[in-house]
Amino acid sequence: MSEPAPSAPSITRQFAVPAAIAVVLACLALWQDRLSLGILVFLLMTLGWLLIRILITDATALPVASSVGGRREAFLIQGVGVGMMYLPAIAIATPLLDVAGFNLPWGAHALGVGLALPGLWLFWRSHADLGTYWSPALELREGHQLVTHGVYARIRHPMYAALFLITAAQACFLGNWIAGPSGFIAFGALYLLRIDYEEQMMAEAFASDWSAYSARTGRLLPSTQG
Repeated sequence: MSEPAPSAPSITRQFAVPAAIAVVLACLALWQDRLSLGILVFLLMTLGWLLIRILITDATALPVASSVGGRREAFLIQGVGVGMMYLPAIAIATPLLDVAGFNLPWGAHALGVGLALPGLWLFWRSHADLGTYWSPALELREGHQLVTHGVYARIRHPMYAALFLITAAQACFLGNWIAGPSGFIAFGALYLLRIDYEEQMMAEAFASDWSAYSARTGRLLPSTQG
């Protein structure tokens, strides 16, 4: 089954909203004399991973066959949204979190770029390799196959590794003790509370194939046994 080609007008419409929000946030920060290079790069990074998600969601057509997690999954996903978007937006556009603000050195921004670039690449590559089997929640799609090629050849969860890089970069761009690490903390909580359920779901679906695959791969880092 071939993937449907993403619709350019649909992608443009979906991306227009977060792009407009980013411009508004930057303007509000500038108006309040709080705009910084770190904020600008953070906004670009956020638009980058959102665009990747929009592209893959637009191309995903396979219906869901089974899912686990229910309300717990929904709560964890919302928490990541708060940590990666809502709290940073509040810190950028309003003085509400200024009590936790501090100045970041240039070296922190450089480190953030060094984390964000491979994080965005890995985020895109893991989406591209997973294709129509991707889902934001713990779900298996109809006809789901175990993906073991591309970046999945050595890492079982490259998308999680990418998000750890991206949320770590967030802390390097935003000089705020609340909004800076909020993405890493929220995503770390999702990972810790989800990963065992996800691997159990995969083991039940793919049995011996999953056992062999997990034996030769690492969860977040390449295995030395591959």
